[in-house]
Amino acid sequence: MPLPLPRHNQPPRMLRLKDGLKDGLGRSITYLRVSVTEQCNLACVYCKPRTGALERAEPPAMSRNEVVQAVQVFTSLGIRKVRLTGGEPLMRRDLETIVAGISPEVEGRVHLTTNGVHLARRARGLRDAGLAGVNVSLDAAERGAFERLTRKDGFSRVMAGIEAARSAGLKTKLNAVVLRGWNEDQILPLARLARAEGIQVRFIEFMPYQGNGWGKDQFMPAEEILRIVQEGLGIPLEEEPVVGLEEGPARIFRLPGGEGKVGVISTLSADFCDRCNRVRLTSRGELKACLFGNRPVDLLEPLRNHATHEDLARLIRQALTEKLDCHPMRRGQVPDLADGMWQVGG
Repeated sequence: MPLPLPRHNQPPRMLRLKDGLKDGLGRSITYLRVSVTEQCNLACVYCKPRTGALERAEPPAMSRNEVVQAVQVFTSLGIRKVRLTGGEPLMRRDLETIVAGISPEVEGRVHLTTNGVHLARRARGLRDAGLAGVNVSLDAAERGAFERLTRKDGFSRVMAGIEAARSAGLKTKLNAVVLRGWNEDQILPLARLARAEGIQVRFIEFMPYQGNGWGKDQFMPAEEILRIVQEGLGIPLEEEPVVGLEEGPARIFRLPGGEGKVGVISTLSADFCDRCNRVRLTSRGELKACLFGNRPVDLLEPLRNHATHEDLARLIRQALTEKLDCHPMRRGQVPDLADGMWQVGG
């Protein structure tokens, strides 16, 4: 098991804030999403450009030490949960070491979002390093649809990765982005998979990113997705109460007759900005206070120039005072699409 990385100019744990950061509107910020790479081994149509050559993803800008050091500043300010994203995080060979360095900072609340292609052979090692759970992106329950969406052959490997994660004791969920005309016929098969396997699948509304071909004709709202599930399965859906903000913005519904659940994440059709508790750190070391809004704040250059813990904390606090009340699309404005999903980390 990789050893935790050394601590750098951090306050004693008993002096850390317990109630989380606050943004300019008084919202508690307790959840950090960290992209550890832009590289990916799939080319999903809702993520990468659909026309012309695929953009070449840059190698990770942050070293494993820099990732851990940056996260330590956030956790000292009250961040209580960290999710590692990409690109595809499992493209990094040192991911286990990164997890081991972060896990003690948040009492084990480190999670991973992955496409699952390389998960089967690394699930147990990640669990041993301190990973608590994985969200596996699976937009289709059938091989042909999977290949159409990802433009790659990897369905069997992803399914093996899901099984390995569950066997290793990792809390496992499935994420499915729904695009009309691409995979709406996979909504019911995925819901049936969730019911049969006693697992949770969350359907996510298609979001606009640079070059991903977003259009209203391909957008399916969460309520329509839920209606397809309920009518197709012929059973009522019982909504679960919200447990806590760190569980994310999904509405979760039990599937009667087992432990399976379905959820929906209404990124565009419903407004949950008023309870947003998250910020993002890109693989380039840029802090994004809002996914579709605020300009990023560079933390990597000051980190490399030996900025003090207090200097970095000041940059983070200042960025959060400017966090938007809601993303521009909720006000009918065009969002800033300067980055692709694989660059921001989702």
